[in-house]
Amino acid sequence: MNKQYSFRNFCAGLFVAASMICAPTVQAALQDLGNGIILDTDLGIEWLADANYSRTSGYNTTGVMTWNAANKWVDQLNVGGYNDWRLPTTDEFSHLFYDELDGVGSWSIYAIHNNTNFALFKNIQNDLYWTDTPANDAGKQLIFNFNGGYSITASESAGLYATAVRAVTAVPEPEAYAMLLGGLGLMGFMARRRKISFR
Repeated sequence: MNKQYSFRNFCAGLFVAASMICAPTVQAALQDLGNGIILDTDLGIEWLADANYSRTSGYNTTGVMTWNAANKWVDQLNVGGYNDWRLPTTDEFSHLFYDELDGVGSWSIYAIHNNTNFALFKNIQNDLYWTDTPANDAGKQLIFNFNGGYSITASESAGLYATAVRAVTAVPEPEAYAMLLGGLGLMGFMARRRKISFR
């Protein structure tokens, strides 16, 4: 019985060691999916890779729009086969600016940023962007400034830039499946050994 107990401990230790070896390494939270889409794995959203896509696509000559025009643009948007795009919230913009692009408050995103993640995007304007976060004042909306990393209110009739995000469902990583199958295989092996030892 002592021998069987030490074998279980050995198998448990082996499983823990294998788990540590097979554990996925920390990956960048931003991933280029192609088709003009960047996945933010921290927030479970996809960003347009072109932060001034309304101009690039020819929808608008400058990319500067009122809040109502920005919402009309995002409502008709179809990129990568998806049509459920919306304006980002101030929290999503802040996450992108500070956590993903490593921006610093009161500094332009062009002055200080993470080169690898910043290079995933194009046409980020060093200016104000519309958000999907309402302000407390009627006729005003919260906006986000890439020239400083802060949010303020603006009249909905102001002309600002717009970009878009969409929510995605989490897809388990292949490493998770491998871990699950390995664990189930080990449990099956242990159950089989147990049956044999009781005979």
